[in-house]
Amino acid sequence: MEIRVDRKAAVKKIRALVLSQKSEIESFRAKLEKRFSSDFIPNRVERIEQKIGGVQCDVLVPEAFASRRVMIYVHGGSFVGGSRESWRSFCAVLANAVSSRVIVPEFRLAPSYPYPSSIEDLENVLSAVLEGNDGGEIILGADGSGASIAMGLLFGAEEKRRAAVSKLILFSPWLDLSFENPLIANKRLRDEVLSVEDLRYAADLYTYSSNLVNCKVSPLRALEKDFAGFPEVYIQCGEKEILLQQSQQLCEMLRRCNVTATLDAVPGMMFMFQMADEYLAESHAAIERIGSYINSQGSLTERELAERRRLMRENNIQI
Repeated sequence: MEIRVDRKAAVKKIRALVLSQKSEIESFRAKLEKRFSSDFIPNRVERIEQKIGGVQCDVLVPEAFASRRVMIYVHGGSFVGGSRESWRSFCAVLANAVSSRVIVPEFRLAPSYPYPSSIEDLENVLSAVLEGNDGGEIILGADGSGASIAMGLLFGAEEKRRAAVSKLILFSPWLDLSFENPLIANKRLRDEVLSVEDLRYAADLYTYSSNLVNCKVSPLRALEKDFAGFPEVYIQCGEKEILLQQSQQLCEMLRRCNVTATLDAVPGMMFMFQMADEYLAESHAAIERIGSYINSQGSLTERELAERRRLMRENNIQI
């Protein structure tokens, strides 16, 4: 795949992922869907539509995958936007890289369905996956506001269910939306994609102000006991994000709680640069690193790895 390097175009595309105070919710949703939805699913990934735990889901199946591995992916979209369709291409690329089926649930969105509606939907999906996975590997992935939802899901799960999730993969996570956070207090702070005002606006639509200190909304407000049985965590973000410090703080907190944590901060990159892979070579390299991280530690057999390499060679598939 030939990449036309264009940072300006990448930033313009990624900005569509973030709700601005200047945007009406419906117009934001429509713009996000138009910008990211595609009839083409990359890397010969097959899509199966299925209800899991009563929630409509995409199940994305790459040509070669570890039979006992599944990822549940929680999309971003400022709590109010995004869908299976708009995240389909990105999650298909991810499915191919991590050699896994990826489940993308169509969870309920704020403000019509505020906190904890999205978490409740994900609880139903996780319960159904746990029942049907027969002790296989379960990975939880999320980006942006979806990271708050995914961690809220883990914090709310009983320790046995939480321990059944082997890894948590976070892209550019939103981790502290509380007014006690110095970042949120600095209204003028912004980067190429995100501003603090954007975060405050999305948070106001997701839940009431006194609930923003709840660790199920702002994971950095968690206590050490909340991380009992927590899976290992891999965070990938851009070094130019205003949220980088939050990712660093979460890694430090996890390590103090004896949870394995990795921070992959990519030089020069912005919020959710991975979703602008037609403009940025760094996007492809970053997803490859996620794949290497999971496949080097996961349950792929030598035979499955060989089959994956053969299919990629024969079909000239690249991440």
